[in-house]
Amino acid sequence: MALHHNTTKVTEFILLGFTSERNLQLLLFSFFLPMYLLSVAGNLGLAILIRAERALHTPMYYFLSHLALMDLCSCCTVAPKMLLGLLKGYDTIPIPACGLQMFIFAAVSDAECCLLAVMAYDRYVAICRPLHYGTAMPQHLCHLLVIASYVAGMTSGVIHSSMAFRLPFCSANTLDHFFCDIPLILDLACADTQINQLLLLVVCGTIQSITLLTIITSYGIILWTVGQTGSFRGMSTCGSHLIVVGVLYGTLLFMYLRPDDTYAPQTDKMTSVFYTVAIPTLNPAIYSLRNTEVKQAVKKRLSRICHQT
Repeated sequence: MALHHNTTKVTEFILLGFTSERNLQLLLFSFFLPMYLLSVAGNLGLAILIRAERALHTPMYYFLSHLALMDLCSCCTVAPKMLLGLLKGYDTIPIPACGLQMFIFAAVSDAECCLLAVMAYDRYVAICRPLHYGTAMPQHLCHLLVIASYVAGMTSGVIHSSMAFRLPFCSANTLDHFFCDIPLILDLACADTQINQLLLLVVCGTIQSITLLTIITSYGIILWTVGQTGSFRGMSTCGSHLIVVGVLYGTLLFMYLRPDDTYAPQTDKMTSVFYTVAIPTLNPAIYSLRNTEVKQAVKKRLSRICHQT
């Protein structure tokens, strides 16, 4: 912090992390480090596999590769700083770095919601309109839908981060968290944050509501069609997708669309770990272990490597 005209101006935030007990910090570090490394390896590996294998060059796997990249970006935005804080005992983050972390995380989270809606629509077309799938999901439309997801996420990230760091931070600089989460940053501002709270509710609420409605509608039609025809072809990927949707939306709605007076630091930290580290770690496993084509592609690649050696 810097002193200027008898006023203390905040230039960095202190991240308290999970606990002040040293043994517990090191235990958490030893637990979260393998999760982070597994998340990086799993998501990066899945994205590379989909790009490398021609058999996986379909709209569904194209979207899945971008979901893996989003999960990779989300985890790498939060986890390294969290791990450093656990290793050191506590950590600090300059305001510009905090703003960047907030922007990237908010952008990726909302972009992922949009992409999950796109993936649900893709499954609807594949299962309910299989004869028209090629014309209904052409390559240029797939590219456009992914770009739109990124644009929507980046717009949300810009709105929240720019509005948050236009506020003055006068004296309080201790953040009872392991990353720069929007609601807690707003709590430290020494100015009225009603506009920020409203934007958080409107922007996040709109994106999450529209995308969730798209997902529910798509799968509602899928289930009705399957019930009418008795054909379960193509349904194998739907279970994986619904697991990911349920976990992500459940945690995001719990964290960002509830009254301010219901925030509980320790509970919210564990929930935050779930969607910043656990979900990106689980997603590659969920999609890979439940997907025959991905498992076949992995076996094919491993077989090629074994023959080359």
